Amino acid sequence: MQIISAVLGGTVAALLGNSGINMYQTYSLASAAADQQQHKTTVQSSSRSRRGPIISQYISSSDGKVNAPTDKSVDEIVSDLKQLKRSDFVALWLGCEAPSTIKDVDGDWNGVLLDNSGLTSVSNILTDVLFGWRHGKWNGKAFDASIEGGTNRFFPKSGDGEIEREHKFDCKIDTSLVHPNTKSLNLLYADHQSRLSLWHTMRDEIRVLRLSGNKGSVLLGLGCMKWSGAYWRGGMMNSSPFCLWRG
Repeated sequence: MQIISAVLGGTVAALLGNSGINMYQTYSLASAAADQQQHKTTVQSSSRSRRGPIISQYISSSDGKVNAPTDKSVDEIVSDLKQLKRSDFVALWLGCEAPSTIKDVDGDWNGVLLDNSGLTSVSNILTDVLFGWRHGKWNGKAFDASIEGGTNRFFPKSGDGEIEREHKFDCKIDTSLVHPNTKSLNLLYADHQSRLSLWHTMRDEIRVLRLSGNKGSVLLGLGCMKWSGAYWRGGMMNSSPFCLWRG
């Protein structure tokens, strides 16, 4: 029993520690982005030097603006996103904007979970095992602009057949809890979950990664439950990264 208690205690401590790291990381990056926006400052040289080779292709070294490389396909961009550290993804997300209207994202989108620092395996279990327990792994989202809502997509448990759908949400373009004084496409689940559900307080914030031409579309997302982020800004300080794409 002592060994089991020690293991459980160590696991809880690790989860709390990694959650604290994520919250501090998100707050620091969001504060820097807000300061840059307010004072219209350029990107600090120290911030540029900390960026990896992939993220440097997406964020301008001179003015901090975000644009995807013009020579990359959607599949190549998604491959890049899968390789990003959480801190780089959050920096990229902060440099993007909400869609102009919900109609801009209407329809089905493929999706994948991304790096969440020391909580990546926890995010995978919550999303692929618990959130989608009736189905297979999470596979993205489908938006319906006519009802300002949508649902999540999952692979079928058998591995064959059509994409399955569950866990509806309402969506609206509104103020971001991550990046105050800016807007995101906010996805809210409360009206479609019981009060006892783990997902009752779930919230996603989505922004558009600008692509050149008509090569397709990529959305960047951060998702959380209030309780997973100690209710700080609706839990969004400890949000998990994901991306959506089509085309």
